[in-house]
Amino acid sequence: MAYFVTNSEQKLYSTSAEVLLRPNDPNERLGSSSGIFYDISASSSVRYLTAQASIAMGPAVRKAVAAKLETTSADGISIGEVGGSLGVSTSSDANILIVSAVSTDPERAALIANAASAAYIENRRAASVEGLQRAIDDLDENLGLLNAEIVRLSSKSASPATDAVLGTARSQLQILSEKRQGLAIDVNLKKGEAEQISVAGIPSVPISPKPLRTSLLALFATLMFVVGLILLKDRLDVRLRDRHEAENLTGLTTLAELPLDKTLVKAGVGVSAIDDSQGLIAESVRSLRVSLRFLALDQPCKSILITSAVPGDGKSTLAINLAASYAEAGARTLLVSADLRRPHVEKLAKTSTKAGLVETLTALAYQAEQDRKSGLLPRQPTRQRKTDEFVAVAPSPLAPPSPRIEIVGLCEHEVENLWVLPAGQPVASPVEILGSPVMKDFFQLAGETFDMIIVDSPPVIPVSDSLVLSQFVDGVVFVTSVRKTPRQLLERGVQLLSSSSTRVLGLVVNRTPTVGGYYGGYQGYGETTNPRRRDRVRGR
Repeated sequence: MAYFVTNSEQKLYSTSAEVLLRPNDPNERLGSSSGIFYDISASSSVRYLTAQASIAMGPAVRKAVAAKLETTSADGISIGEVGGSLGVSTSSDANILIVSAVSTDPERAALIANAASAAYIENRRAASVEGLQRAIDDLDENLGLLNAEIVRLSSKSASPATDAVLGTARSQLQILSEKRQGLAIDVNLKKGEAEQISVAGIPSVPISPKPLRTSLLALFATLMFVVGLILLKDRLDVRLRDRHEAENLTGLTTLAELPLDKTLVKAGVGVSAIDDSQGLIAESVRSLRVSLRFLALDQPCKSILITSAVPGDGKSTLAINLAASYAEAGARTLLVSADLRRPHVEKLAKTSTKAGLVETLTALAYQAEQDRKSGLLPRQPTRQRKTDEFVAVAPSPLAPPSPRIEIVGLCEHEVENLWVLPAGQPVASPVEILGSPVMKDFFQLAGETFDMIIVDSPPVIPVSDSLVLSQFVDGVVFVTSVRKTPRQLLERGVQLLSSSSTRVLGLVVNRTPTVGGYYGGYQGYGETTNPRRRDRVRGR
């Protein structure tokens, strides 16, 4: 833009003439007749050149230039135009004035520069001979008086006295005439202590505009602005950058990275492990499942809680995809929506059942109360009168347990090996329900029926639901998102889980950028839609 804007501007041409200053020139006769001597020592040279530059830019010179060009130029020129285009610089080493002119017409620029240098020299010459001219005028007046006196004396009768006076007058007249002739010669020889040593030529290359230089300067300024903006944004950006930063902040290992697949986002695919089983996200979830399997070698990991620091990190999406991945591997998997405040699993799984976790826990609590009332707890000893002594009677046998609740019957089951338990009806205090003892009974009962339990829970920073749920599961997977999760909140969330003696299995970094359509350099097991990429993948 700078190039095109600059290139469209009107072109300006500049040229200059040089004038040599020669104060107290010994070649000029009677150089001191005006009574002016200039001290051009090193200390006063700058002041002298500055004074001469001011004179060259003064109104007398500009007026003379305008008057001269009005007669020599076809369209004339004004005093204002001369002042706007004229410039004078100095060279202290050589006592040179550089008279330059700028104009849109190269010929006009040369004309103004030469006229200005000539006008300055004429101005200095006029100033130099001004004293001589006054002396000549005085001599002319005295010569006139002497001529008149000689004429008067010549008209008188001859006498010795008259002849003597007449001879004296004639001698004075001759002396004054010689002086007057000498001063006239001095005036003609005076050059004003300045001489033009170079004439301004007609320029061929404009001095302005210069599109290339302006474009380079604009490019440099733009780059500096962009770099400054990037540094400022980086300074103000508190979001997570990559998995290395997440590991350094939390001290945890990254179990898997979920790529940012814009194609799936536009297509609205919620469960990638089912709807796009050969895609990038599905393959990344499989790698997470393998990592969790290796972690279970040292310590059983049958129930996993999925949480994050803040909402929107993708924990619910990971929970349902991980559950589908386990189901795909043949494990009877239960996906529990334990986010009773803002349940999201139901939208992704598209469940239609109304009952859920809340109703299940309520039924378990009711069943426990009924068991207690029906005699599952030991009875108090009774009294029996055989003699006058009280005889303690042993407690009666425990009553048979009531039928246990079937969790499978409350879940929605549309995918093979995958059952989904929604959150259920909203409650006033979710943390009280999730932290109650009956929650432990729920996990114990679910563990008898399912091979793997995946729990989607609320984020740990806003609420404490995940902290109370973490005591009932075998491990926690912490989800974070690149360019979204604040670094400080990520660190704080992991600290909260660690302080509650929770087994944090590791990190899952969401929205990791893909490189060139590939994740980690590979497309996955599926075929790409790009023929060239497909051929390259097959070739490998």
